[in-house]
Order: sequence, then structure tokens, then C-alpha cells
Amino acid sequence: MKNSLEISGSLVSFPARGQKRPLDGFWARGAKRSRTLLLFIHGMGGNFYRSLSKKEMLRQAPRAGIDVLSFNNRGYEGQVADEVFVESRHDLDAALAFGRAKGYRRFFLLGHSTGCQKITYYQHLRKAPDIAALILAAIGDDYAIVRRTLGKRYAHWMKVAAELVKRGNGSEILRGKGCLGFSARRFLSVADRTQIEARLFDMDGPLREFSAIKTPTLAVLPAEEEYACIPVPEMGRRLQAASRAQPFQFQIIPGADHGFHGREDKTTRIILKWLASLR
Repeated sequence: MKNSLEISGSLVSFPARGQKRPLDGFWARGAKRSRTLLLFIHGMGGNFYRSLSKKEMLRQAPRAGIDVLSFNNRGYEGQVADEVFVESRHDLDAALAFGRAKGYRRFFLLGHSTGCQKITYYQHLRKAPDIAALILAAIGDDYAIVRRTLGKRYAHWMKVAAELVKRGNGSEILRGKGCLGFSARRFLSVADRTQIEARLFDMDGPLREFSAIKTPTLAVLPAEEEYACIPVPEMGRRLQAASRAQPFQFQIIPGADHGFHGREDKTTRIILKWLASLR
């Protein structure tokens, strides 16, 4: 059947600290035993299976000797509205524990969109020696995006959100246009550059956490990134100037949007070729 896709693997679930229900995921393995596992961390409001980018990685990587685990983190689907960003470390802890228990000894972390912030925050915090590479796909400067979206209303909503959090009502949803349907607490997480999520890829800031990471890093930037607040090549140059990763590379994907629609196969092949070069 045209456009059909079949991927061999297993549906899995595993517990994570602070989660009442286990995290669901899909584990794809190659024909030969591999000791390397790539973790695919979805973006804001995503899940472990939606998007052809995930499916292409699940399909292609095992053929290249890299197994893949794509899994829900606590910001999946409707949970994103009141997600506590720093708790994402527990989800990655859980996924890595799953992989280590299965015998994997080397890990690659691939984050898409907000997944970029999550894997960068995680490796800055944990400095896990068995994480051999980070892949940052479609980085978003959340702070700049919120400032651009809200314009003159930014200061107003910052004040409203801060007051709600101060009164202990941080989970109250902000109803203003451009507030993304977030709770006051979640809004501040992306809109207040003193908070880790907002400043991680604040392109006008020092990129302090990002620059501290020495793990090999590839940034995959869509040329037609609809959320870009500065020209995409300039974003790549700023990341390269700040990075201490050995090596660091940025790759611009011509014709690609934030979801890499229509460029999923090419993007996957570029990522796998770069990973192969690390060996």
C-alpha cells in the first residue's frame, strides 16, 4: 500500500519518579545485538510515535547498528500545560535506566524542539559519561518566541503569572492570547530568562549551560524554521561560537520546517552519518 510503513519493535513502559503511570514508548532493535541506544525525546505536547521524523529514525537507525527508544516524557500531549520542566530529568533517568538494564553501554540523546532543552539540561546536570552524543533538532529560543508573540503584552502577562505563583496558584491556566494555554508556572518557565528552560537557548544570552557541555553535539537546523527569531545561519554561528563540545557541528536542512516535513529521510541520514563519524 502506498505510503504505508511497518517498523519492527516492541511497545514498552517503565516507571519514572513522580509519575503515577509508567512512561510508554517504542523500542526498535536491529538484527544484530547492539550496545548503543538512541533515545528520541519529543517536543512540547508531542508523543513517542507521532511524526514521520520519529518513524524514520526508528526505521533507519537499527539498520545502521543503533537501536532506538522513543518514549513519552511528562510533557506529552495535554500534560504540557502545567509541566514542571526540571522534572524532565526523572524521565531521562528512567529511560536510561531501562536501556542500561537491557545491556546498552552507549547512548545518544536526540531531542526535537523542547526536547533540545531537555537533553541539554540533562547532560549539563548529570554529565553522564555513557552519553556519547547530543543531537539538537529544531532548537527553539522560547524566551524570544514568547517576547515576539506577546509584544507589548509581555510585561503584563509576566506580572500576572508571577503574582499567581506568589499566591500559590501557579497551576492556574492563563487565558490570554499568546500565553500558549500554559499555567502561570509553565508560562514563567519559558518566558522568564532567569529560569533554566527559558535561558538554555536564549540566543541573546551567554548560553552558559550549553557552553559547559563537552559531549559531541550536532545541531540540525531547518532552513525554513517558522519559529526562528533570528536568521537560521546566525543561530548556527552563535551556537558554534558558544560550544565547547568536541566535536560540535551545525547542519542546516534546506527546505525543512520545524517538523522537517518532507525532509525526514534526508535529516535522518545526515544524523546517522554524523553519528557514524564519531566511531
